[in-house]
Amino acid sequence: MSKHNNFRRHKMGGHDAEELKNFWEKVIQEQTKQREGEESRLRKSALKKLRQEWTLQLEGRARQVQAHTKTQKEQMTLLSIEALPSPDKTVA
Repeated sequence: MSKHNNFRRHKMGGHDAEELKNFWEKVIQEQTKQREGEESRLRKSALKKLRQEWTLQLEGRARQVQAHTKTQKEQMTLLSIEALPSPDKTVA
C-alpha cells in the first residue's frame, strides 16, 4: 500500500455538519451562561466593597503614623537644640 491510501478523506453530510454545529452552539451557550452567572455573582459580592473600605482605613492609618513620626522628629530636633549649652551661659 502506498502512503496515499492510508489517509482517506471523510466527507461530511449536511446532517452531520448540522449536528456538529448544534453541539458547539450548545457548548458556547452554556459557557456564556456560566460566565454571565459568575460576573453577576462577582458584582453582588461584598468583597470588592470590603477591600475598598480596608484600603481607606489603611491609608488613613498610614497618614496618622506619618504625622506622628513627623511630630516626633520635630520634637526631637527641638529637644536637641534646647539641650545644647548656650554660649552666653557658659562664660563665667
